[in-house]
Amino acid sequence: MKEIKRKGRFKRVVKRIVKGMLIVIGVITALTIVLSVGTYLYNRSCLEKEAKLILHKGQYVEVDGHDMNLLIEGEGDKTLVFLAGAGTPSPILDFKPLTDILKNDVKVVIIEKFGYGYSDEIDGDRTVDVIMEQDREALLAAGVEGPYILCPHSASGFEAMYWVNHYPDEVEAIIGLDMGIPEEYDYMGVDWENLQAEDPVETAKDMEFYDFWIYKVGLMRYMNAEGIFPALKSKYLNEDEKMEYRAIMYSKYQNGSDATINHEQWFTDRMIREMKALYDGPIPDVPTLMFVTNDKTLEPMVKDMDNWLLIHQNYMDNISDGKLVELNASHYFYTEIPEEVSTEIKEFIRTLEEDER
Repeated sequence: MKEIKRKGRFKRVVKRIVKGMLIVIGVITALTIVLSVGTYLYNRSCLEKEAKLILHKGQYVEVDGHDMNLLIEGEGDKTLVFLAGAGTPSPILDFKPLTDILKNDVKVVIIEKFGYGYSDEIDGDRTVDVIMEQDREALLAAGVEGPYILCPHSASGFEAMYWVNHYPDEVEAIIGLDMGIPEEYDYMGVDWENLQAEDPVETAKDMEFYDFWIYKVGLMRYMNAEGIFPALKSKYLNEDEKMEYRAIMYSKYQNGSDATINHEQWFTDRMIREMKALYDGPIPDVPTLMFVTNDKTLEPMVKDMDNWLLIHQNYMDNISDGKLVELNASHYFYTEIPEEVSTEIKEFIRTLEEDER
């Protein structure tokens, strides 16, 4: 009899535990649904309001049947062409702290590649050769003649190298802004000979879950945007400019893996072929001013920040006329210390002019 009672109590306890767990799961599920729906509605409302903050700056030119945007400011014998790093949503506002200073002495041009800033979203390959040719066409369409001083940030360093190697007469010099260099892939374990290409369609499918929650639902709203894009906390942008930058950022990324800005990261057959050619090719020996930072966010890519510096030192060893400037700053240093950076750039330009005399 006692045994039966014990079993009865045990069953009742188990039922209570199971019932409690089901209630907890139900509450968590309900809260998740409520929070998800709330976040989605909040995100859609914000996107609608933020669209009114996006005010076009620059000029449009037609490239491959689409509108590409450029901002051209200042005058001078030298033309600095700024190329934003991969994923930087608003190149014009991102470079503004630096170009606002430089435009008083030289002509500055900020190219907003397709998918960036005010430029159109497009389909098709986003490989280094395609992007470079489109940027060249945009400059020509805008009447901006070379030779240019290319100022690439981050991954645009690949484009600058490709540009010089294929059109050497068009590039007078390079000012590398913590720019990407093919050697960095050595530290990522990339074997260009045996690297398997990605299928863009399959890649997009693999990203569906991530895209849904981060971009469609809107969890991106809870990310530390200022930590990713330091211009959002730069004292050199006013509050209206920061709000517009943020609006452009959310606008560009809302389409997830379908966004043009994200296609540059796909290792397609063409991307692998062109990057391998760049990796195997020569380092362009043009006058070069190279800024390199010690931003720890780059460490996972190259395993140790000493390697990031070493990569750039190795690059500069192949330059007959160059200067390497080490900075204790973030990867987007030009948004933080534009005066210091502009001083180095002006001195570099002065030496170029002296060499021409």
